[in-house]
Amino acid sequence: MSCLIDVKGYKEKGIVIDPNRTYGDIIELHGLLVVLPKQPAKKDILFHDLPKNKQFWRRVDVPQELSKIKTMDEWMERPQEFRNRYSPFIEREFKRRRDGVWFYNNGVPTYITGRNYMFLQWTKMDIGYPNFLQLQREIFLHLAACEADDRCLGQLYTKCRRSGYTNICSAVLVDEATQVKDKLLGIQSKTGKDAQENIFMKKVVNVFKNYPFFFKPIQDGTTNPRMELAFREPSKRITKSNKTSRMGDALNTIINWKNTTNNAYDGEKLHILYLDEAGKWEKPSDIKEAWRIERTCLIVGKKIIGKALVGSTVNPMDKGGKEYKKLWSESDPSKRNQNGRTVSGLYSIYIPAYETLEGFFDIYGNAVIDNPEKEVVGIDGEKISIGAKTFLRNEREALKHDPRELNEVIRQFSFTEDEAFRDSIEGSIFNIGKIYQQIDANNEMFPNPVVTGNFMWKEKDKEVMFTPTPQGRFKVAWMPPNEKRNIIKEERGKLVPPNGHMGCGGVDTYDIDATVDGRGSKGAMHLYNKFNMEAPSNMFVVEYNSRPDLASIFYEDVLMCAFFYGYPLLVENNKYGIFRYFESRGYEEYLMERPDFLRAANSHANVKTRGIPSSSADVVHAHAQAIESFIHNHVGMNSDTFEMGNMYFNRTLEDWIGFDINNRTKFDLTISSGYALLAAQKAKEEKKPSSFVDKTFFRTYQIKEWHR
Repeated sequence: MSCLIDVKGYKEKGIVIDPNRTYGDIIELHGLLVVLPKQPAKKDILFHDLPKNKQFWRRVDVPQELSKIKTMDEWMERPQEFRNRYSPFIEREFKRRRDGVWFYNNGVPTYITGRNYMFLQWTKMDIGYPNFLQLQREIFLHLAACEADDRCLGQLYTKCRRSGYTNICSAVLVDEATQVKDKLLGIQSKTGKDAQENIFMKKVVNVFKNYPFFFKPIQDGTTNPRMELAFREPSKRITKSNKTSRMGDALNTIINWKNTTNNAYDGEKLHILYLDEAGKWEKPSDIKEAWRIERTCLIVGKKIIGKALVGSTVNPMDKGGKEYKKLWSESDPSKRNQNGRTVSGLYSIYIPAYETLEGFFDIYGNAVIDNPEKEVVGIDGEKISIGAKTFLRNEREALKHDPRELNEVIRQFSFTEDEAFRDSIEGSIFNIGKIYQQIDANNEMFPNPVVTGNFMWKEKDKEVMFTPTPQGRFKVAWMPPNEKRNIIKEERGKLVPPNGHMGCGGVDTYDIDATVDGRGSKGAMHLYNKFNMEAPSNMFVVEYNSRPDLASIFYEDVLMCAFFYGYPLLVENNKYGIFRYFESRGYEEYLMERPDFLRAANSHANVKTRGIPSSSADVVHAHAQAIESFIHNHVGMNSDTFEMGNMYFNRTLEDWIGFDINNRTKFDLTISSGYALLAAQKAKEEKKPSSFVDKTFFRTYQIKEWHR
């Protein structure tokens, strides 16, 4: 039976998480509609008989006599009367494990899943039993939806530091492995040592060791295994008196770990796969490639047979973060294919740091986010006088003069997904601190000056118009006044850009139409306003980054935009498609010649070529220096005027963050924006000292006579 039901007023279906298929309230959770179980009668909700302020989670007391029993053999040796007395307690715990539990939390009926109950009631960690936290309830509810939904391969959690996700996943592994037959559950982390020592031995094995006897199946091996936790019948020698095996009583299920290689579990059928610190896997075993292979272990044909638990804080982009970010972008449940699945098959979940910060939870497990009107008693007994958000902002404020440390604090204790995926400042050739200042300012700006849309001919070669549309390929931050648009100017019988004194553009083009699988870099374009007295100066005004099905569509997009603004364009000289296209349309003069200051010292002054060589070392460094200078002067907070820059295109800002000068091909927006800045520069002519030696002077009339 499908777990999905139609929800009135919503396009997306609701996911039923109750094993008994009851329908209660529907909550929206990180892009999913989750159908909670039907709320039971008040008498069946834990703590209903307590005053409201005393209604908070605490573990259910285990009968003292029952807690002394360590194995099933001891249980079976007890008298029948003893077993009859305590069997209802054990049966109730199995039911709660399966169905979950309702309890009153400060007067509010609150449902927790069976896995969440096992985590709180029976999962003893090195710090003892966990406290109930709303953030972890949210994670468990999301996980329950991922498990119930037969379109989903699992959960992808981008976390902040110390949110308890490793403990949660370790508890889930043990909970599942101790109740299913003939299954394999696997663990991988950023290194094999981390998987073995930090997760398998310190977490998983200890969780199992502290389980009550009635949840412990038959186990093979030592009490402190290093490689696998195996729930199978120990091997026995067959003798006359022992000719049969009890294998039918064993689960024959295994939890193990593997080294961090892309094909570690290739060929296996996995029931659960836990990929720890996925945002920190570095090449050659990056998470994107590993997931491409490992996901096949969770699928047979079209049927999903297993689930993944994937979670991590995010490393710098060059240390595994870039690949993890790609996986994240492919796990948005609002973006599905025709089969109803996300590209990765996973469902993403992110919770900001101010909802996860230790020391800022009240006794009901709620995060104290904003400053309370009066002090709040924390779950640890300490008083809380300020909110988590204020605390973290104070930490940021103290580091405002140290961009590198500030950036690291923001990355590790993020308020938004964008902050979680910030890159490290270390190793970047640009000032990432200023770039992030600008991104933050852009995100908070209202109204935002950027409009998305398309340019199109109103009358071909006479008038271009701009039409706003959310699916547009252009982003526009400023347009020239009407009298400066669509100006037709000719010189020597050729169309020329009329507003070159105001601005110019840069284009990163391509010659090949889009491939069947959509690979290949995108076309990119920027228009830039130079210093002038007629328009906003030193400002990018247009951004384009797309790859239409045909290269000719891209060329026409570029042409229409350049015609509308009347700006000339600087392009690479080794991409001939755009040159031929502009020439065929009569617009070749819109493509700039190589600027004089980028000509080789030994080149002939009278040799004119259109475009610039992208592979030239001089051009590469001049390109990077132009962007670096622009960022210093016009991006982020100006330290002299305390004014924010007017660079409004976040896609370009983010492209600058990850730019690698030794591998430029992937950074289309960086390339085109740098070309626009180079096009705006003028050569600085060196003034030669005056010398009148060997000079011949002519009178004016003599010069005229000579010309005549």
